[in-house]
Amino acid sequence: MEEIQYPQSLREVEELILQLYQPGSPQRVGKIQETLQSLQRSSDGWQLANSLLGNADEKVRFFGALTFIVKLNTDSKSLTEEEARGLLQNLINWLIQSLEAPGGPLVVKKLCSVLVAYFMHFSESWTQCVKHIILSLSANNGVPYDAVDSALDTANLMEGLSDAKLLAIFWFSTALVEEVGKTDSASMKQNQFHRHLLPNIADIVNLLQKTALHDPPNLNQDSKIRQESMRCYQAWVHYSHRAFIDAEIMLEPLRALTRPAIMCLLQDDLYEVTIELFTDVLANYSRFFGEEDFKLLYSLFTSPWAQQRYDRLIQGDFDFDSLQFGMFLIAFGDATVQDLVRNLDTDSQASHLLSSLCGLLGATGPIINEDKIFVPAVEFWATFVETMIDYSYSEDGKTPPWFQSALSYLMKAVENCWRKIQFPPMDNFKEWDSAERTAFKDARKDVGDLLEQSYTQTGSIIFSMFVDLILRSLENEAWAELEASIYCLNSFADCISSDQEACDALLDKVFGSSIFALFTDPEKDMPPRVRQTFLDLIAAYPNHFERHTKYLPNALDLLFKAVDSLPRLAVTASKSIHSLCSSCRNVLVPEIGAFLQQYSKLAGVASLDSLAKEKITGAIASIIQAIPEESSKVAPVSQLLSYVEEDMQQCLHILASWPSQQSQPGSTMGSLPNPGEQLLEGASARCLGSLRCLESMAKGLQVPSDVPVDLDTSSTLAPLWLTGEGASVQQRILRMIITALDTFRGRGDVVEAVCYIFRAGFTETEPGPFVLSVADVATIIMRFGIRTPRLGFTINTACSLVSSQCVGSAQKMDGVARDLLVWVTNLMLALEEPSNDTEIAQNGIDFLSRLASKHLGVLIAHQPSSSIEYLFMFTLKSLTGKDFLPKASAAEFWAHLLASNGNESHIQATLDSMLQHLGPLLAEALIYNIGGSAARSELDKLSEPLKKLVANQVRSKNWLEAALQGANFPSGKVTDAEKRVFLQKVMR
Repeated sequence: MEEIQYPQSLREVEELILQLYQPGSPQRVGKIQETLQSLQRSSDGWQLANSLLGNADEKVRFFGALTFIVKLNTDSKSLTEEEARGLLQNLINWLIQSLEAPGGPLVVKKLCSVLVAYFMHFSESWTQCVKHIILSLSANNGVPYDAVDSALDTANLMEGLSDAKLLAIFWFSTALVEEVGKTDSASMKQNQFHRHLLPNIADIVNLLQKTALHDPPNLNQDSKIRQESMRCYQAWVHYSHRAFIDAEIMLEPLRALTRPAIMCLLQDDLYEVTIELFTDVLANYSRFFGEEDFKLLYSLFTSPWAQQRYDRLIQGDFDFDSLQFGMFLIAFGDATVQDLVRNLDTDSQASHLLSSLCGLLGATGPIINEDKIFVPAVEFWATFVETMIDYSYSEDGKTPPWFQSALSYLMKAVENCWRKIQFPPMDNFKEWDSAERTAFKDARKDVGDLLEQSYTQTGSIIFSMFVDLILRSLENEAWAELEASIYCLNSFADCISSDQEACDALLDKVFGSSIFALFTDPEKDMPPRVRQTFLDLIAAYPNHFERHTKYLPNALDLLFKAVDSLPRLAVTASKSIHSLCSSCRNVLVPEIGAFLQQYSKLAGVASLDSLAKEKITGAIASIIQAIPEESSKVAPVSQLLSYVEEDMQQCLHILASWPSQQSQPGSTMGSLPNPGEQLLEGASARCLGSLRCLESMAKGLQVPSDVPVDLDTSSTLAPLWLTGEGASVQQRILRMIITALDTFRGRGDVVEAVCYIFRAGFTETEPGPFVLSVADVATIIMRFGIRTPRLGFTINTACSLVSSQCVGSAQKMDGVARDLLVWVTNLMLALEEPSNDTEIAQNGIDFLSRLASKHLGVLIAHQPSSSIEYLFMFTLKSLTGKDFLPKASAAEFWAHLLASNGNESHIQATLDSMLQHLGPLLAEALIYNIGGSAARSELDKLSEPLKKLVANQVRSKNWLEAALQGANFPSGKVTDAEKRVFLQKVMR
């Protein structure tokens, strides 16, 4: 690549700058930049900047201004006070010359940035910078800063200034406040910028009053001047929001301009910047406005100007300026929402504003795709409801006078939402891009949240409204209206408990209508989405079907037909089946045979989604759980299990044909997928589906949490499933699990699915088909080695096992815990360092914690002694390591161990002996962390073992003192006196 020669003259520098703006390779451009930056930072940089600014080419002059910024940022501290004053006058003179030079505003704006950079380095000696700039431009010369004190006021100085000079003043003033606003006002070092900026407020106000904020408006002034004036006002108002020093001094002068600023909304050339400013202020900083300002805004929203813009918006004009008006209206509503709620009955302006906000929910055009104001309007109404709730509860139980009026507006808003969330025709909806379709569905969710929130104020009135809409839509077969009505009714499922009787009567109207007949009529050309939403409705109100069982047959018939004949709705329907069967299990017990027969038909359908199978399996299992006689459960559990076994057999059958498929000619040609690999993936999916059906069965057979446990029957039930007629069921479950693991031993999802099946049994307090023998479960878990995928999750399952209330004697559980401890020890030996796999390390230490809590004797008696020593040292390594999760687990382990009390004297004696050896090491590890090695967020966890150490070990003070004075203490900044104070506080 051609080398860039270091320039030897000003002309060569100028040529190099011009080359920078010409097309070239990135490498060449980078080399040019590197060379020019070297020149800028050199000792000749100041002179170079001056020379470049005298060039006729705008690009060269721009680079000269940029060079001044580089020099200010790198060498400003080397300037004497006199040199700094001279530099300032020089910069202002260049600004004046650039204003007179031909060309665009590029160089002038950059010189304004240079002057801002100067302020950031010399703010203390240039506090009245705005007036100084105005004075210099008025004199057409960079006058000394000392002349500011004796100068005329800003308003007089501005007389006769050209438009170009006024623009430069605004550019400088805007850039100045934006740059200061970026600094941290809480920092002592940067606080000076805020203090030194304050003296410019009066000059800024004068400047603005002579331009855009002149009262009355000076419409003859150049539009660019007025726009830059408003942008300057916007920047200073935003700064006043962030400022914290002398806030009132900052605010009051600017507040005096609010009225003329509001009137700028009526001027087309200032509308955009003004409405953006006030929308932001209302949304984030409404206290900027005084009472009179709010009155003016109220009157503005009732003016013909506002009505004209509002009408354009709701009639479907969603151009940028229309949307700006809508956002402005919403921001004003948010800022005044408390007054809107409380003054509805007495203030016509409040009523008018609320009507307008309600109307925003009914603008012409589909939401998201065209209507962009709908979602922000929904957010306002959510705020409105929150305000109603706040003030309703503060009225001492009495209905406030404004409530009925507010309620009527809310109901109207809800009705508008219902209309707008109706799906457009499917052909149109398909033409939207994916982001729009997703946003449309999100908007519907927002409306659902609003409805749920509104129910707290409306009660069953709003519920009744949607029931009526459903019945009307049914009669008219208005599918979009019907779908939206059902969708809205779904939103109340979790909040009607206080009005259950009234809502039950209303739901009776829906389910007692022709709705089931309509949805099962094959002649009806109904969009699938309507069917799906109705299936969701059935799932949303399972308790209603439990109380009104007459509707159950129709509901279940519809759902099973959907699973069988409507593949797109199979998953939705199966979820609804699961919800109904789980809630109505006791009522459905007599129909268990029919359910099993129905499932036998569905299980043979090759296209049935695996998730649908999983849900239906769990649904039937929940009915079986409700069978009163435990022995009567064996046959239906066995039959249901046989369907799951069939899937597993199909998996094995597929695998049996895999080698022959793999050897087919052409199976790997080109880019076509390998048929053998496809078969293998299909087989693994079958296997995983079978395991998840087993998990769903296990969960379905769990005793519901609200059912009391009969402790007297547990001992008599155990033989039924462990050694009696149910034992074969457990053996079949175990065979399926072992087959899956043997067949797909390298699949982490298979390992995880097996663990979930085990865990479902751990939570049970009574024997059952999935409450497997702890020895069998432990044997399967211990098959896994250090290379097993999801091993951390498997160890965590072992943690759950040793903590569970499993059926069996304590002695048997101790034996299982002992075997599992050997397995965990071997894994941690293979791991070597906690940092090699933090998940395995964390879960391994968690297992030790469970033993310390539940099986202390097993942990203490672990042999050989070198193994228990390794485990303890492993936890101490984790405690001093950098990885948070193993460290947190290790802290918890030591907290448990130190607080443990052995039930037998020899266990306690052994533990005490161990702790005498390990105590100093633990103290050293804790002090290493607390002394500075640990992150602040880790200290809470680490304080627990420290507390337990101090509370339970008499020698803890000596151990901690030795650790504080030891060579491993992580900080050299802590004095011995500070260490002694710390120790005294800890030992209190």
